[in-house]
Amino acid sequence: MQDVVSTLLGRIIAEGRKQGLEQKDIAKRAGISQETLSRAKKASDIQLSTLVRLAGAVGLKVALVPAEPVLEKILSGGLFRDD
Repeated sequence: MQDVVSTLLGRIIAEGRKQGLEQKDIAKRAGISQETLSRAKKASDIQLSTLVRLAGAVGLKVALVPAEPVLEKILSGGLFRDD
């Protein structure tokens, strides 16, 4: 779970940087303190509602996707196989 949170926070921060935002700017836009964002990064733990607000602050949204996307199945030749 920690890897997932770290990856998501990293993606949010990277998107913010593309927009010229620092972490404090992203946090402010999301309505949280910079300290809260910093603690979340260190602990790799965050409430889902906070993660959603952070993502929204940089124009992203949190979504669930299939564990095996269709493209992976197509490329591996397993789209029509039952394995």
